[in-house]
Amino acid sequence: MVQKLPYSPGDVFAVPLRDHGYALGVIARADGNGIVLGYFFGPRVESLDNLPNTPALDADSAMKISRCGDLRLVREEWPVVGRMESWDCARWPVPDFCRDGDIRVVYDEESLTVSREERADPHQCRHLPRDGLEGAGFVEITLTRLLGA
Repeated sequence: MVQKLPYSPGDVFAVPLRDHGYALGVIARADGNGIVLGYFFGPRVESLDNLPNTPALDADSAMKISRCGDLRLVREEWPVVGRMESWDCARWPVPDFCRDGDIRVVYDEESLTVSREERADPHQCRHLPRDGLEGAGFVEITLTRLLGA
C-alpha cells in the first residue's frame, strides 16, 4: 500500500529556524520518493498563529532554492501552513544548479533526476543555486544564517 504524503506541490510550509521563528517554503516539485524541490523565503515569521491562508510569495523573490529530503515534511515537523492559490508549476520552475563552480546541472522537471551536465562559465554558475541534496538540518541552519537574528 502506497502511503499518501502529507504535502503536495503548491503547499506552503514552515521551517523552524534554529534560534527562533520560521522561514516559509513552497513545494515546487516532489518526486514521491523522498525528494522535494523547495523555494524558501524570508522575512522571518515569529509565529504561525496569524499567517494569512495564502502568503504572498512568488518564485522570483525566493532567497534559496534547493533539492532536499522530505522527512521533516512527512513527520510534520515542517508543517504545511497553506496552499498557493491557483497553483501553476510553470511559474515555479526547476532551475539549473551549479556544482564545483563550473558545472551546470539540469534536472528533469518531473522526476528531479539529472537530465544533463555541462561546463558553464564560472561567473554565470555562481548565480545558480548550489547543486546537491540537502538534509533538513542543513536547510534549517542555512535559513537561520540567511535570516540573521
